[in-house]
Amino acid sequence: MSELSKELDFLKSGANIALLAKHVVDGFLMGMHSGTRHGVGGEFSQYRSYQPGDDIRQVDWKMYGRSDRYYIKEAETDTSVTVRFFLDASASMNYIENNITRFRYASLITASLATLAYQQGDAIALHIVNDESQKHLREKRGKSQLHRFYSLLDNPDCKGKWPIDSNWLTDSLKFQKRELWIVCSDLLDGVESWKKFVSVSEALGHEVQFIQVLGEGERTLNLKNSSTIKDPESDRERNIRVDAVRDQYLKNLNDYLEELKQTLRSRKIEIDLFTMDTPVNKALHTFLKKRAVL
Repeated sequence: MSELSKELDFLKSGANIALLAKHVVDGFLMGMHSGTRHGVGGEFSQYRSYQPGDDIRQVDWKMYGRSDRYYIKEAETDTSVTVRFFLDASASMNYIENNITRFRYASLITASLATLAYQQGDAIALHIVNDESQKHLREKRGKSQLHRFYSLLDNPDCKGKWPIDSNWLTDSLKFQKRELWIVCSDLLDGVESWKKFVSVSEALGHEVQFIQVLGEGERTLNLKNSSTIKDPESDRERNIRVDAVRDQYLKNLNDYLEELKQTLRSRKIEIDLFTMDTPVNKALHTFLKKRAVL
């Protein structure tokens, strides 16, 4: 059975996202060269006193045994950052393909990336967002933070749209250096809905990786010739003859995706499109590539 088949079967079965994310990351890391190490810090430089918020794994326990004080090994270049995740919880994330909702697939991507970031020693934060409500987990390092991250992904309430107003974003942030923002969404709320979000990230100078999640059916309109479609954000239904509208639909979709790419992409912002039949380890490769520039 392929890794994709396993992922889809686990998702369909309702398997715990935390366990599935760990399975995905463990498999990914096993596939990497055993001599490659992506972690905190570089070559050892000096000690400093332990400060609240430091990763306990960096404590030098031999120094503690000699001095009865906690010291951190500082590297010449400390490569740890804050990885801030934004997960779209608008109504369109309820879209279902192969008996899996878009939100659940996006949650697996988000949880897997957070697991990898945790293993790199990065601080992680999570914002689950629509224009009616938001859930926020402030940035922090450590295993307990990862468990809180997983818990926040449970029991989603996908409704409304992505917020056009950016006040929720600025209110939830601590302004600090060196953050990587990862946004997991279908990005179907219109270009204007994302402009203010991007303007905030650009003002702060953060790197942003958009992971756009679409169904294969949405990309191809591979439906029965006579079908009923429903807008999840308005609940409006419409009967269509697929053959009559497919060409125009695909043109409109591709035009929109190109406009989105041209509007949002910059030196610090990238967009990667994932269909819901894409193995999640592709997202892990994308993350490490983006992470390497920080």
